[in-house]
Amino acid sequence: MKLVVEKEKLLKILSRVQGIADRKSSMAILSTILFEAEEGGINVSATDLEIGFQAHLEAEIEKSGALAIPARKFYEIVKDFPLERIILEEREPQWLTIFGENEEVVFRLAALPAEDFPTLPEVEGTTLVEIPGGTIAEMISKTIFCVATEESRFILSGIFVEKVEETAPSLRFVATDGHRLAMIDREIEKIGELDLSPGVIIPRKAAQEMKKIAQDHVLVQFGLKENHVILTTPHEVLTARLIDGQYPDYRAVIPKTKERVVLVPRKRFTEALKRVSIISAERYRPVKLEVAPEGVTVVSQHPDLGEGRERVEATYSGESFSLNFNAKYLIDVLEVMDSEEVELCMNNENTPCIVTGASDPGFLGLVMPMTTV
Repeated sequence: MKLVVEKEKLLKILSRVQGIADRKSSMAILSTILFEAEEGGINVSATDLEIGFQAHLEAEIEKSGALAIPARKFYEIVKDFPLERIILEEREPQWLTIFGENEEVVFRLAALPAEDFPTLPEVEGTTLVEIPGGTIAEMISKTIFCVATEESRFILSGIFVEKVEETAPSLRFVATDGHRLAMIDREIEKIGELDLSPGVIIPRKAAQEMKKIAQDHVLVQFGLKENHVILTTPHEVLTARLIDGQYPDYRAVIPKTKERVVLVPRKRFTEALKRVSIISAERYRPVKLEVAPEGVTVVSQHPDLGEGRERVEATYSGESFSLNFNAKYLIDVLEVMDSEEVELCMNNENTPCIVTGASDPGFLGLVMPMTTV
């Protein structure tokens, strides 16, 4: 194998695979990338056996060949390489030589046989629907923060994806950890062509990698094949194994009525929550919201630290009341929204607070109250 490739193009692909190649695996081959040089360019592949990534890269190929190259060390070498054109050559079996035209800088990097690299799922014949990349990235950003991180809640450790037709054919992303929930709907042309019934669960890590790809492209293609989700661009393919199981009935926790509605300026309310929660237990960040027609007062108390209190002007016309919340959960929802003013629907201490905004159509955040502060 021998080829010449531009540093920036190679670096972009190598940075993409760093989150996929599994450096902690006991299988050394999973910490490598498969590098295949053939007529027309280079094919780069990475996998942790759950997520697979393939990309095509233009290069000047002098001799074809393939090697499994350590992903992290290869990335670090290329990142700091002083020349814009890099020559890669397998001068002896399972050793990659990395150098410039004058050979002032030369690296020899041990590699593994290409045939040891796992086979990735085939995507040919899969039904794919074209979706704006920004839409996929937005939907992931506005839900992924609610994905459960505890290993014991495996079924909640991903984003639930389904097709809904409550207004128009739409794609819905939902995430919850049992204490909060985020949901977003977006109309997608031809989404009806995908078999999404009764919904699928995309793991957190896979969703993060999907977002990285989607946000860099105007359009991407999205689809399913057997137990994998697929995201493609003209030169990249991401496949990820879905979480097997039935997602809980998230609709059951969304209140059907609005009894107490409060309108608050989003940024001002977010800042108050951040400041006041400084004086609170770090683990749960509890705060009390004292709601009255004059405004919402955010209160935190800690027996060893003291007390914090800040009032935010709000629009509310009912009787005064107070509820306790985890400040971080409210902040997380507010920070992914775009609306200048948000609506907080807080019926009582036994039902969740629903957060929506006029400039966030199709989005809903939900936070359960806490029993005590």
